[in-house]
Amino acid sequence: MSHPEACTALTRMEARLRETRHNLFELERSLRDRGEEETIRSRPKMRRYNRRMSNWTGKDEEAYLQVLDRLTDSAAADLDRLRRKVERQDMAIEALRRKYRVNVERPTFAPL
Repeated sequence: MSHPEACTALTRMEARLRETRHNLFELERSLRDRGEEETIRSRPKMRRYNRRMSNWTGKDEEAYLQVLDRLTDSAAADLDRLRRKVERQDMAIEALRRKYRVNVERPTFAPL
């Protein structure tokens, strides 16, 4: 593989890594959102405070963490699979960079 071919392959690999990280981010975000929705649904509020005060109490936070733990446990296989895939892709990219001495700065992941 020539240096330009290696750079092209690295670009493709970085794009795939970005997609995998995005998928992992979306899964984690959806679990957090579902946990929040379930907590709000299971703990209705008796009264409303003014606009500047939070209605979220310490008990709400405890309930949220319990729900989030349950949801995370149910999705543990998918989360682990995606995390391992990110690690493998990252190691493959680093190995290719070392082998072909590509010193271009790696793109940073920013959720879409």
